[in-house]
Amino acid sequence: MKKRDKFSPLIIVTALLLLLLSILSGCAARRTITPDMPYWKDADRKDIPEPEGRDPGLAWTSINRSTFDQVRQGINVERNFRIISSNRIESHNINSFDEVPNSTWFTNRHGLFELSPEEIFQGPVIGDGPDTAAAWEVFRPKVGGATPGFWIKDSRGDQYIIKFDPKGYPEMSTAAAAMASRYFHACGYNVPEETIVYWRPEKLKIKPGATIKENGVKREFTRADLDKILSDVEKEENGTIRSLASKIIEGKIKGPFSYSGRRSDDANDWCNHQNRRELRALYVFASFVNHYDTKDQNTLDAYVEEDGRHFLKHYLIDFGSTFGADGDGPKPAIKGYANFVDLRDMLVSTLTLGLKTWGWESGGGVEHRSIGYFESQIFQPHKFDPIVPNPAFEEMTYADAFWAAKIVMSFDEEDLKALIRAGKYSDPQAEKYLLKTLLERQQKIGRHWFSKVNPLDEFDFVNSDGTILIDFEDLAVRHGFEYEDETQYKYSVKYKHQQKLESAEFSSSQFVISPEDVKILAESYQAATNENSDSHLYEILISTRRSDSYWSKHTALWLWYHPDKNSFQLVGIEHRS
Repeated sequence: MKKRDKFSPLIIVTALLLLLLSILSGCAARRTITPDMPYWKDADRKDIPEPEGRDPGLAWTSINRSTFDQVRQGINVERNFRIISSNRIESHNINSFDEVPNSTWFTNRHGLFELSPEEIFQGPVIGDGPDTAAAWEVFRPKVGGATPGFWIKDSRGDQYIIKFDPKGYPEMSTAAAAMASRYFHACGYNVPEETIVYWRPEKLKIKPGATIKENGVKREFTRADLDKILSDVEKEENGTIRSLASKIIEGKIKGPFSYSGRRSDDANDWCNHQNRRELRALYVFASFVNHYDTKDQNTLDAYVEEDGRHFLKHYLIDFGSTFGADGDGPKPAIKGYANFVDLRDMLVSTLTLGLKTWGWESGGGVEHRSIGYFESQIFQPHKFDPIVPNPAFEEMTYADAFWAAKIVMSFDEEDLKALIRAGKYSDPQAEKYLLKTLLERQQKIGRHWFSKVNPLDEFDFVNSDGTILIDFEDLAVRHGFEYEDETQYKYSVKYKHQQKLESAEFSSSQFVISPEDVKILAESYQAATNENSDSHLYEILISTRRSDSYWSKHTALWLWYHPDKNSFQLVGIEHRS
């Protein structure tokens, strides 16, 4: 008899199925929920020793992300099974209400709390930018990057990086950066204070001892060097120069953070960065304004002091290549739709013998020089691609994307006008074009990502007089993506994985669990014989059906039963995908 090979196809298939089963069961595990939930503040401001600075190098980071990371992902069997089965690992830093707590990375602002248009317009800016009445001392030229610039200190002693618009494209880069910094601030990120200022070249003086590096050698920075920088920038007709003044971030700069892993010298850095929701979901926020340049080098860690404690605070920086700007000119149509080195697109083109076409290839031209190339017709929210692959973006779940999309959708027309006002455009037609484009991109973002989960949110829970009342918002209906009169809901209640109640279909975004049904739930409670808190948890699964006649995946509510008070408390929300 022929001996069977120990690696026969049957054994291999069985092993893969067992692996898949273990992955799926692992994904089904619920996060820890207690009656003290949710928590809204991360404890990541503990006093730590001063970390070392880090400089990973742009070239190496780009090569690693574009090639080696892609190969590692391609051969990661477990990760690929998770993707195929739509069971990616959920973010690690979300609270039990499926939200991101405040931390040194993120602060809940617009979306969770509504900012006024004036607050959005003001953004992170505390003052009015550098003092333009007195002289500026230039103490360092800006080396590297797409646009020229230099560092100055004003009469108040405040320091700024001064950046400019490229010749032939007045207002483009400065407006983009001023608007984007306010947008990302409103979304919740830490960003520099950035203002648009107008000034004359004669107000500049060079600090004695200032140097510039030329061909790897330092030498004195001269007036001729300064004049050369100014010769390459756009100027107003009256001789003044419009520039962006980006205030130096307070604290000691410790280099960029990474979109993967953790800092070993930061005891507060408890969560792998690729598993942070605010970094994963930055994909959605960035796609709205085409912030394709989301590489590590456009971030900063600053060692700051607050209330006598020292810790790292994490920033997004450098927004001059957002909207239609690309630093030294308008964006080419491809930027925002493909990585600089895109192995996946190359593979597709090779396999199709070059017959595959890409949406960006049909992109139009620049309609307003002050905006650059920024469009909404070929934009697809899930096809956005940054300049280099971003490991946090590649771990994003539909729940992460939904969280970001609902914040993007929270900007109404007046909010977007406030952002545009920060760009200080001189042409009202350019402002109208930009507003129209943003509104169209926003609608696409909401429609796409809201379709990936059951988009129920803003739950109001009341347990009184033996009755449970639950009110919610259907965000797809609120924003006009679905019709209220074509939408139905239903819910079921489970206890210890066994169904206890099931509702009939209803059409209102509110439902009541009657005293009789609440009593059934309370009587099913089984006191724990150990410290297992699951005995207190009940799960309400809400599904939605639109006119297309199939039921959505669930939005889950977790209730905690207090037997001593005979009452229920809402302690958890999950948007499942």
